[in-house]
Amino acid sequence: MKAKKSFVICHLSYVLKFFFFLFLFSFFLFSSCKRSTEPIYNPQTLQLTVADVSCTETWLKLKAQIAQKDSSDLKLQLYRDDSLIVNKPLTTADSVLYVDGLQPATSYAFTAKVLNGSELLAASAKTEATTMDTTSHNFTWQTFEFGGQGGSSCFYDVAIIDENDIWAVGEIYTADDKYNAAHWDGEKWELKKIYFYYQNNEFWGPIYSMFSFSKNDIWFGMGSLIHWNGFGFQSYKIPDKFFPSKANKIWGTSDHDLYVVGNNGLIVHYDGRQWTRIESGTDLPIQDIWGAFNKETNKYEILCVASNEYNNYGKKIIKIENKKTNFIQDKGLPWSLRSIWFISDKIYYVCGSGIYSKIKSMNRWYEIENNIQFYSKKIKGNQYNDIFVCGAFGLLTHYNGLHWYNYLNHEIYSFNGAYYSLDYKENLVVVVGEKLDQTINTKSIILIGRRK
Repeated sequence: MKAKKSFVICHLSYVLKFFFFLFLFSFFLFSSCKRSTEPIYNPQTLQLTVADVSCTETWLKLKAQIAQKDSSDLKLQLYRDDSLIVNKPLTTADSVLYVDGLQPATSYAFTAKVLNGSELLAASAKTEATTMDTTSHNFTWQTFEFGGQGGSSCFYDVAIIDENDIWAVGEIYTADDKYNAAHWDGEKWELKKIYFYYQNNEFWGPIYSMFSFSKNDIWFGMGSLIHWNGFGFQSYKIPDKFFPSKANKIWGTSDHDLYVVGNNGLIVHYDGRQWTRIESGTDLPIQDIWGAFNKETNKYEILCVASNEYNNYGKKIIKIENKKTNFIQDKGLPWSLRSIWFISDKIYYVCGSGIYSKIKSMNRWYEIENNIQFYSKKIKGNQYNDIFVCGAFGLLTHYNGLHWYNYLNHEIYSFNGAYYSLDYKENLVVVVGEKLDQTINTKSIILIGRRK
């Protein structure tokens, strides 16, 4: 009887062990299946934030944590308020979403959703984007003219340090002397002679470009550079083997990170000690250079435009990175380009035979319709909603974030001549160029515009 009872207990023990292991197997199998069907995106880590806004656009940054690589069936939906505005496959975990067609000074609520077929995997919290307001076109203008008596005169470039400290450069011929700069002290312009010194010799010549970092750190471009350090002018010779050309434009982040561009595709860099030639990959004249800081990459994006203004030998948009260059997208642009300005990673403008723009995600440039057919020579802005363009026959136009306003035939009279450059800071714009006088010579001209 004891043996039979022992057998029953032993048998029961095996049965219990069997069901125990069966339970464990089923538990792990169920857990494994459950994990495989978990959402690819964790709802807590699906984040939508505002990267930037203009008057009519916003850039939204989407961040999501990917739990597995296979996301080919995933779909992204973006809602503006309650309207579905984006419905497309999701191809990357971190992406920037561009939304246009907005109204100035208006708040919008955006929500992102990730779906697998019709199954909702995750939804972001609402994020609010308030667009910028437009700026005013309302400026008052002063006009100043110089030279023309002793020869044709012209200003080629200008830099605003502040409202009481402005420099314009070029070549000015009066009846009894010649100058290559003018300085504004808040009340009047004073013509200046700036000399270049080399091997104990003094040279005077036209100054074609300039760039300022502060009132005591200003660079002037001839064939080489002249630096104003607050106490005097110091000459910096660019080696002829690097730069046998005039300095078309200057740009930099400091006096030890300076770029100069010129004809024949020439680019040189100054690091505070020595000059280095940067191969551009083209022999076209490089007309302009501009750089803008990118907060995402924590470095400057630097771009140049190259073309022959008067002959169709092609065009190039050149990117400088780590002292090397490459060409970027120029589809849609005309062959004659003159100036570039942009906000890094967001929106880019080029002018010359028209004014063109593109956002980073576009694969081509589009012409801006502003009802002016004159050639544009310089573009410069403060922000998305505050941009000036100047050019031939008195072309001067301002973008306020929504509309372009042409001062031609309005406050500013048109004339036979051209505005070659401008600088723009806050509510002050200064435009420079030349104007054909009653004689055969041209006068150099300066406009100062102050926003009311």
